[in-house]
Amino acid sequence: MKRWYAVIMVVLFVALATTVFAFGQKGTGSGPCGGPGMGMGHGAGMYANLNLTQEQQDKMWQAREKVRNDTSAARYEMFKKRAELKNLYADPNANDAAILAKQKEVNVLKQTMQDKMVQFKLAQRKILTPEQIKKIGESGYGPGMGKGMGRGMGPGAGAGAGPRVQ
Repeated sequence: MKRWYAVIMVVLFVALATTVFAFGQKGTGSGPCGGPGMGMGHGAGMYANLNLTQEQQDKMWQAREKVRNDTSAARYEMFKKRAELKNLYADPNANDAAILAKQKEVNVLKQTMQDKMVQFKLAQRKILTPEQIKKIGESGYGPGMGKGMGRGMGPGAGAGAGPRVQ
């Protein structure tokens, strides 16, 4: 009988631990869509000292969700184009013109994403008070700093075979 209790306790512990790790920490920007490069915004450190009201926090979340939804298709296209470009670089038969054309496609998508991010940051500024905006400037944070969609705005090149493609 004691053996069954031990088995049940182990199963419950594993189930609880699995759900805790599956959900992670709320609001950290970590996870499949929120790691560095996809966190959408300035990062938790930037807003920690601004004393945002609940209404401001809700509006920030809504703005982040809006830009995430608005850019989902472009992010997917960027992922595909970067993979195609990587394959072109790895193809010994690919000509320079094909690689340059694909790079131009990536650049257009990158510019589109950057424009969306500027619009997102402007929307965030409208949520903050002038005093909060001033605090951001004093804190040393700036556009694109912290965990979030700062520079990469998507999956970047990491360790692995092939040239770095941006």
